[in-house]
Amino acid sequence: MSVSSSTAVVSPSLLVSLAATPWLVTIATFRTTSAALEQLGLFSEEIFRGDRLPVLHVPDATIVEPID
Repeated sequence: MSVSSSTAVVSPSLLVSLAATPWLVTIATFRTTSAALEQLGLFSEEIFRGDRLPVLHVPDATIVEPID
């Protein structure tokens, strides 16, 4: 009696490509998210730039006549 055992061998390159795909998607998502958050921070700085500045009371300019 001969028993033939057949094993399904998956190609190592297929396994590597299946394992690498989620990592590449994660890296691309991280870069996109960090760039978007950086831009959001810059926009919020521009919005609130004048909000925290003190009010400067500038006296009215008066015309001074030169002394001869």
